[in-house]
Amino acid sequence: MVRIRMQRLGRRHRPFYRINAVDVRTRRNGKVLENLGHYNPMDPDDSKQIVLKSDKIKEWIGRGAQPSETVMDMLGNAGLLEGDMKTQWEQDRQVALERGKCRAAVKRAEAAVKAIEGVDTATPEQVNAAKKAVNMAKLAVAPAKVAEAEKAASEAEAALKAAEATKPAPEPEPAAEEAPAE
Repeated sequence: MVRIRMQRLGRRHRPFYRINAVDVRTRRNGKVLENLGHYNPMDPDDSKQIVLKSDKIKEWIGRGAQPSETVMDMLGNAGLLEGDMKTQWEQDRQVALERGKCRAAVKRAEAAVKAIEGVDTATPEQVNAAKKAVNMAKLAVAPAKVAEAEKAASEAEAALKAAEATKPAPEPEPAAEEAPAE
């Protein structure tokens, strides 16, 4: 099986990548079947950062070559994917976007738990409810279920609000007696 993947070149802190058709069993810098372009992330001109030989890439994909994830993104953004491969790429991007939203909900829930633990009057039930909500949000990340993650985050935030509502009003400080003026 042939993969279309990147081969790193360049020096330290100055990466440069060649996009090659390579046999799956070869290592990263192993034997190359054909050079299909290059990617230079350090080039200040955005139009010169990615150079792809579209006719050769389409030929290799037609022969059954599978692009790596990173190369798949490059090809998708360049409009070189067609048919099933393009639909799969679009679905993968959508799932990745939804997972990002789920991770943001997990962070919100974790922040609520941390805040609840800082509240002195929080009951153990409120803390446990918030921790349960964090676990539910974490479980929603892998299948990318945004609605469940958002619901869990809102439950954790509701537990935080309930804990803050049970805070006693601050006690007024006793007035200090003034010393008589001499």
